[in-house]
Amino acid sequence: MIAPEYLSDPDPSLAVEFVDYLVPELAAGIYSLAASQTLTKNGTSVDDAKQPYLPTEKTPVTQAIEVRAPRFGLQPEWMHGFYPPDGSVGLYSTVLPHVALNRPTLPWERDITSAETKPDDRLPWMALLLFAEGELTEDPHCFGTTEQRSAPEITAGEKGARHPGDGSGVTLPDVDLTANPVDDKNELCRTILVDAAVFHALAPQRQELPRLTHLRRVNEQHQQAFRSRDEIVIGDYAVMVSSRLPRAAGGRYVAHLVSLEGWLDRLPTSDEAYKGKAGKLRLVSLWSAAFETLPDHSPGFAALTENFLPSQGADGSGLLLAVPSNGRRAVGAEQKEVLARLEDGYLPLACRTEWGRMTFGWYRGPFTPVPAKPRSDEQRRRCAAQALVYLARYGIFDVSLAVAFTAGRGVALANREMCAALLRLRAKAHDLARAHLEESRSAYALDAHGPPGDRGASAPGGGARTRLEALVTAGAPDLARAWADAPTPAARRSGAAVPVVSPPPLATRLPATARITGQLLRTDPDLRARLKTALSGLTGTTGPAPAGDRPERTGDNGDQHGRDTTVEGSEDGLLVRNWLAGLRRLEGVPFPHLVPDARMLPAESVRFFYLDQDWITTAVEGALSVGLARDFDLECDKHLFKDLLAPSTPMTGLLIRSQLVTGWPALEVRPYLAAQEPKSGSGTPETPLPVVRREELARDVLLVLIDGVPGRIELAEPAQGLHFGIDEPSSGQTDDPLDDGVIRLRRLKGTVGKESTHQYPDPGTEKLRSLLRPTPAGGPDNVLKVTELARKLRAALLQHELMDPGSTSTDALTPSEFAIQMINAAQRRTFSVQPRPAS
Repeated sequence: MIAPEYLSDPDPSLAVEFVDYLVPELAAGIYSLAASQTLTKNGTSVDDAKQPYLPTEKTPVTQAIEVRAPRFGLQPEWMHGFYPPDGSVGLYSTVLPHVALNRPTLPWERDITSAETKPDDRLPWMALLLFAEGELTEDPHCFGTTEQRSAPEITAGEKGARHPGDGSGVTLPDVDLTANPVDDKNELCRTILVDAAVFHALAPQRQELPRLTHLRRVNEQHQQAFRSRDEIVIGDYAVMVSSRLPRAAGGRYVAHLVSLEGWLDRLPTSDEAYKGKAGKLRLVSLWSAAFETLPDHSPGFAALTENFLPSQGADGSGLLLAVPSNGRRAVGAEQKEVLARLEDGYLPLACRTEWGRMTFGWYRGPFTPVPAKPRSDEQRRRCAAQALVYLARYGIFDVSLAVAFTAGRGVALANREMCAALLRLRAKAHDLARAHLEESRSAYALDAHGPPGDRGASAPGGGARTRLEALVTAGAPDLARAWADAPTPAARRSGAAVPVVSPPPLATRLPATARITGQLLRTDPDLRARLKTALSGLTGTTGPAPAGDRPERTGDNGDQHGRDTTVEGSEDGLLVRNWLAGLRRLEGVPFPHLVPDARMLPAESVRFFYLDQDWITTAVEGALSVGLARDFDLECDKHLFKDLLAPSTPMTGLLIRSQLVTGWPALEVRPYLAAQEPKSGSGTPETPLPVVRREELARDVLLVLIDGVPGRIELAEPAQGLHFGIDEPSSGQTDDPLDDGVIRLRRLKGTVGKESTHQYPDPGTEKLRSLLRPTPAGGPDNVLKVTELARKLRAALLQHELMDPGSTSTDALTPSEFAIQMINAAQRRTFSVQPRPAS
């Protein structure tokens, strides 16, 4: 292989490497190997000159060899990708269509100049031409149709083999098959019929061919042109780029990878219009793809993200999720209090007190513009009233946490499956705990007749008050007994004691968990350890079970030790935990609870926020209040859902309400820990933060939650592969990108390929339209002057010191340098995060 320098192993610090060419030492053709040998002694030949028995230089041994290469068609597996994708419809007016080939030497495997051409000077033998509607005689609507011909029918060297459909007005390629393999003569190929003037307007000039072809050493994940899954492996790819941009007005196009063999003298030598003889050319199409581009008059990525900036204010506080103050000044302590509350994300909402009085209360959702102060107590809330915060100075309530509790409970009650699993889980927890605590019931539970000293209160024949006290102190079993032994009214009159119902055969024993409270667990470590062991099967932990804690029983759902061998408990536990984890990500919480006022998130805006972990924890408490019956349930929840009830690590997020959400469904949101991007070569690793939730809440609203507090957040266009073309301007949008489009300059020294802050052309100077070939009347348009553009780009790079003056021996960029500059890169907008005090 011949390359500028022989290809080494890929640089691991680069995702993509560009190389000018990868030329095989031998082009396709028939060669002769000659072998000779000379036998000498002390510098004198010992071979008989008259009758040599060794082959000499004059009479060598020869062997004909053939180097084969594709000529009239390509194998499908050689096609790695094409952009725009075949059959696609989209916005492609800024894209130079290009195709990537898995066979990296393919464009240089044939020599279309002469056999004596040096490998370094060998031109690519193929080119990618882009045709618009009406420019192909046999495919006017650009569906990608071709005409089949045999190899002899499309070569001028085969006399009498011309196809009947190709009359005298059709020129065939000047290719001779007589000295080539028989396989070529029998091959069928796809062809297109092109007007000579159209070919002249589209075909690259001889000096442009190398700059439209390059080699790319790349990780396939970055190379893949299609948005599809592919393995991450290193590969070499030959890339062919078209020199024509689709029209901004839209239309159908078809790209053909054509063979230039036999057409070298037909390539244009200048930008002037065609002046030759009218006629048609029969070209060999090695591969083709059709697509449609749509007119685009909507703002682009840069313009839309630019709309986010005017509202940010001097310190960026305008991008935080809060009702804007609009520059209002506060007068007096009361107004300052109100303004401070608004800046902290609160909103006054009308509410009604328990006594029916109408007033207002302060509400702040889980999204706050400043970090929320952590709660000072760990007391579990059992109802929404316990979450109300009374502001005594002004006599009003902060209802934020009460709303969170109600929201969590409401979301839970709306999910019947989750509620049923929670109730089953608690019942199972009771069963397991009772089995483990049975031996300790004398210390922690009541006997069948109530607590000591109170037996007379539950004795048969007592009044209603006595029976009510028995219900409160001894539970339902004593109540059933009291009612069973209570006389009927007739019996009272007669003095007889006749039971109303048959008495139970045995007194029902109260569960061992009846008097387990949080205070008791806090003061009794042994009881706390036994309860933890009992619930280990539901929490996923393991631990030894005390002997004798469970009654002996066997059955379909248990073993000889009384342990439940079904997976119902674990399944219910997993379901509830997963659901609560989703609630901590605010899944299912109504949007008005998150953003209570539309002024917080106006159209075409981005808003950043912190997550109030106390609000989220209170919502989880509200969800777990479903089916809450006694203190023991609270203690079980602490063991089953301890991590979900405790505040997690700090979290942040952002909301986007913009056309970005609809126009870029795969918009990339990249949060990083560092406020500044590490310098190249510094050795400092980049630390991305995980995105825990990303969801489109509405057609134009995107929610992103981040685990941690980032130093900066990047919004970027989706990386759909490495494309070529021109870039939209930094702000604004026009009907035609050739009028205001730019090429963002990339460094060719230092961090090669890194995008700089400079562009070509500079604002207020020439337009890219000036670098187009003249458009013939009714002919192809938007064809770039590739060589002139390469010269202009090199001059701009030197002006801004983005390349070394001696990096190339010509006045224009090399093929690899030109490819780097023409990368149609995904744009990005970076937002820096400034730490703010908690409130």
